Amino acid sequence: MRNLKYILLIMAFGLFSCSSQKKLQTETPFEMGSASCQEYVGGKEESGKGMMLSIPVTMGEENRIELNEVFFRGKQVSVTMQEKDGMRFAVARIPNSKGGSAEAVALKLESTEAILSYTDNGKVKYTKITDIKQKQPLIHNSIQKN
Repeated sequence: MRNLKYILLIMAFGLFSCSSQKKLQTETPFEMGSASCQEYVGGKEESGKGMMLSIPVTMGEENRIELNEVFFRGKQVSVTMQEKDGMRFAVARIPNSKGGSAEAVALKLESTEAILSYTDNGKVKYTKITDIKQKQPLIHNSIQKN
């Protein structure tokens, strides 16, 4: 009887630990181009510094997809859509702060990998982004007042 309790307890832990893992989609209802990341430093102290992750995205005519978050280098941040030169990008601004998301750290990604979460017909799904290119840092100069 005592062994049965331990076996049931171990099985319960096994079931709950599996649910925290992300099931990655190999095919997505949108296309992604080559992702890149770039450190930035603002010209003023309040501008801050951090990392910007940029993912070119092409979606179909039906706009049933919503991009949510990205897990990158131990951080978990929201994604916004931006348009530049006729192309759409999923952009994540990752602040340069200590600590991170326990969930993002648990994913154990390489520095050139990220996980993008998106909602497709009401269901949250995940896809892995690989080969993220590191660009040269972008340093904004402060404007001198006369």
